[in-house]
Amino acid sequence: MKRDRIIVFLIAFFCFSISMAQSEVLVTDLGDDNSKGTLRWAINTANVDSAIDKISFLEGLEGTLRLSSDLPHINNNLTITGPGAKYITISGEGNYRMFVINKGFRLDISGLTFTDSADNYNDGTIFAVSGSEVKASKIRVTGVSNQTAFWSKGDNSSITISNSIFENNSATLFRSYWGSTPNFTSDNENDYTNRITITGSSFISNRGLIFSTEHYVKIDSCVFSKNYDQIASFKGVNRYQILNSKFVNNTGRLLFTFSSKIGDTPSWGEDTLGTNNTLFDGNLFQGNTGTIINTGGGFKHDSKTTITNNIFVNNGNNWYGNPIVTSGNQQNNFITSVTPTEDEGTIVLTLNKSLVIGPEDELH
Repeated sequence: MKRDRIIVFLIAFFCFSISMAQSEVLVTDLGDDNSKGTLRWAINTANVDSAIDKISFLEGLEGTLRLSSDLPHINNNLTITGPGAKYITISGEGNYRMFVINKGFRLDISGLTFTDSADNYNDGTIFAVSGSEVKASKIRVTGVSNQTAFWSKGDNSSITISNSIFENNSATLFRSYWGSTPNFTSDNENDYTNRITITGSSFISNRGLIFSTEHYVKIDSCVFSKNYDQIASFKGVNRYQILNSKFVNNTGRLLFTFSSKIGDTPSWGEDTLGTNNTLFDGNLFQGNTGTIINTGGGFKHDSKTTITNNIFVNNGNNWYGNPIVTSGNQQNNFITSVTPTEDEGTIVLTLNKSLVIGPEDELH
């Protein structure tokens, strides 16, 4: 009797082990010919077997996966776990799309670098969601020169990226439109069905507009440094939040602009937007040469913009317009202007606050 129970246990354990093994496939080859072990093969395998919900990479596998055609669309809830962005890069070779997530499905992806994706203004070439969802973490996006890397399109679409790096790109990275608009601006994120949320990430030395988006965008605890062009053009009538982030030494003529059909005929009415529809709170803006915020160019936009608890240090201009709330901000512009003299070795600083230099100090 005891022997029979042991046999039954071993059979059950063996079946369970097989079941667990079949829930995950392993990428062992950075080729792209759909042979066993390639990422293309792994996605196709997961698409036809709903029990497979995870793709991982062989330990020690390093290098660049160069696509030879668009990757298969994701047609299953799937997790793709890379070994770390410094180890494996996926290149679209300037022609091919990467991850299109079909309606109703979700992709969780981490630990990879993406570069040189295809050129397609109307669809995402790294992540494309339409009635679907992507959650990405610890990714790196670099060398993207074609439009558009990330696209959130339609109701129930969301892109969430955390703890990632975007550097040395020269194209618009994020686009979004469509999706339902609440009758009134809500503080509940889930009331917005088309969302882009970026947290804990860095944007460094990018050229070109980074966000050209409508509806809901939230940027929280991020760093934007040495970017050469505009950071965001926010359109539509939903909600934008720029929170707890650092913007340092960016050189775009304007960093943030806003536009919508508020007040146009026909249009959404002003009452669709709360007073903090466009919210800047808890940020540091330092050493940016242009204007930080253009609130929209008129009262109907200004009345929906809130700028609170930010620090502004030595920027070209903090904002245009008359936001409805501007409180708790610190504005510490020590340098009014910098003028070179005919002597190439001398500059003249015009200060709007006193600067005390002790006898033991040098001015550098």
